[in-house]
Amino acid sequence: MSAQTQPNLNEYITQQRQESCFKGLPLEGKRVIDLSSVIAAPYCAALLGDAGAEIIKVENPNIPDALRGWGTHAATGIEPYHAYIGRNKLPITLNLKSEAGKQAFLELIQSSDVLVENMRLGVMDRLGLSHEALLELNPGLVIGKVSGYGMTGPHAHQPGFGTLAEAYSGFSYLNGYEETGPTSPPIALADLTTGIHLAYAVSLALHQSKRGESGGQVVDISLYEPLFGYLGGEFIGYQLTGEVPKPIGNELRAAAPRNNYQTSDGLWVAMSCSNQKTWERLAEVMGQPQLIRDPRFKTNNDRIQADSRIALNQIIKAWMLGKTNPEALALFRQEGITAGPILSMKEIDEDPHFEARGSIIRVIDPASGVELKMPDVPFRMGDNSTTNKKSKLRFPGLPMGSANEVVYRDLLGYNQTQIDQLG
Repeated sequence: MSAQTQPNLNEYITQQRQESCFKGLPLEGKRVIDLSSVIAAPYCAALLGDAGAEIIKVENPNIPDALRGWGTHAATGIEPYHAYIGRNKLPITLNLKSEAGKQAFLELIQSSDVLVENMRLGVMDRLGLSHEALLELNPGLVIGKVSGYGMTGPHAHQPGFGTLAEAYSGFSYLNGYEETGPTSPPIALADLTTGIHLAYAVSLALHQSKRGESGGQVVDISLYEPLFGYLGGEFIGYQLTGEVPKPIGNELRAAAPRNNYQTSDGLWVAMSCSNQKTWERLAEVMGQPQLIRDPRFKTNNDRIQADSRIALNQIIKAWMLGKTNPEALALFRQEGITAGPILSMKEIDEDPHFEARGSIIRVIDPASGVELKMPDVPFRMGDNSTTNKKSKLRFPGLPMGSANEVVYRDLLGYNQTQIDQLG
C-alpha cells in the first residue's frame, strides 16, 4: 500500500480512532493538539499518545515538520525519525494565517485537553492565538510550552535548539575527554529529556483540569533545565569545593572503577564496580586480591583520586585484553560483577533478551506496507507481562496531512468543501 492510497489510509485511521486498544489506558478520552515540530515537544505528545490520548498533529501545509526530512529511506519513503516521534498521531495540515484555518484550530482547541507547542515567543500572540485567549476559550486546557530558554529571563526570546541547550546546560562541557574538548551527544539528548519531563508535567496538570471548565494552565519548560537537573551532583560538588568539574571520558567522577574496556577480540565491555563488595570480587576474579588491601584502592574515595584512578584503569585494561568478550562476560556473570556488553544496533536487533522482554515492537507502516521494528514503550504496569502494558505504540508516524479528512469530518463535522478551504 502506498502513501497515495488515501482511501485505504482513511479507513486505517478511522479504524485506529475506533480501536479498543485505547480502552483502559491511563489517558483514554484525552485529546492532545500537537502544534510543534522536530523532537522535544513532539516527543512529549508521542508519550501522551502511548498512554492512550488521541494526538492530532498539526503541520503547515507548505512547511512540513523538519523531522520528516531526517534521513528519508529512498526505497520505501519511510522517514525513520518521524516514524518514531510521529507515532500514534493523526497528522493534519492547517494554515493558521488563514481565517478558515484559525477557526478550525479554535474548534479543535475547544474539544481538546492539551496543546503542545514550541513556537518562538510572541508568534502565537501575533497569530491571535495567545495562551490567554486559548485558556479563555477552553478554561480546562493544559498548554505545554517548550522553548530554548524558557518564557522568562534575559534569553527568553533567543531561538532554542537541542545542541545549544546541551551546551548551555553544562552537559557538553563535561562530556568526552579533556584533551579533545567538549563533546555533544550523538542523539537529541536535550530534546528527548525535555519531552519526557514535559509529558510528566502535563500528566500532573491533567489531574487538576477538566476540559472546557477549569484547571487549565501553562506548563513552561526550557530545553536546558531538564538536562541541567541531571547534573545536580556535579553542580553541588562545585559549590562545595569551588573546583570546576572537568570531563573524564567514560568514567564517573564519584565512583571507580567505572569505564569501558576492550577485550582481546576487539569487542567492548562496560563496567561499574563502585560498590565495595563488587570491587573486591573483581580484584579476586582478576587473580589480584592484594589490590583490595592496596591503600590506593581500599575505598571508593581512595579509588577516585586521580593517580589511583589511572593506575586502576591500567590494571583492569591489561587484564581485559587477556580475555575474549565471551570469556570476560561469563566470569563477570558467574561472580556477580556489574559489567555488560556494549551493543551496536545490529547486536540489539539480534539480542534474545530484547526479543523475550518485548523491548522491540513490530508494526506495519500503513503507507508503505513495510514492517518496522521500533523500541516499544519502556515500562510495564500491572502483572508485568509484555501484553499488559498501560501504554501502547499503535502505529508509526503517518504521511503529512493523511488524517485531514477523518479529523475534520469526524471531529468538526466539516464537509469536503470546508476541508478543501483549509489548504
